[in-house]
Amino acid sequence: MLENGYSGNRAYCQSKLAQIMFTIELGDRLGDSQVTVNALHPATYMDTNMVREAGISPANSVEKGAEAVAYVATSPELAGVTGEFFNVKRHSQANSQAYDKKARQRLWDISEELRGQIKHLNT
Repeated sequence: MLENGYSGNRAYCQSKLAQIMFTIELGDRLGDSQVTVNALHPATYMDTNMVREAGISPANSVEKGAEAVAYVATSPELAGVTGEFFNVKRHSQANSQAYDKKARQRLWDISEELRGQIKHLNT
C-alpha cells in the first residue's frame, strides 16, 4: 500500500505488477470459460499528460498504444489465449514475481478485503 516511503515511480511500477499478477490469477480462475483476460504494456512513454508532466519526452504515440490494445483484444491469433502478458503486440515474460502463485493469492485476498471495505462504505 506504500503507506511509508511513498514514491510516485514506485507506486506506478507496483501497480503495474499488481495488474499483471491479478490478470494471471484471474486467467487461472476463469479456467475453461469462454472469457479471456490478458495484461498489456501498450507502448513506452506514450504522448500523454502523465508522461509530459513527469518531464519525460514522449517516445511513442497514443495511436501506437491503441493499436496494441486493439490487437490483444481482437486478434484472431490470440483467441483462447488467457492470463498472459504482452509487451506491445508480443507475448512476453513479466517480472518473475508475477508468476509466484502464493503472491498472486495474497494479492487476490487483499483485493477481496479492500473490495469489502469499499462496498461497506458505499452502503
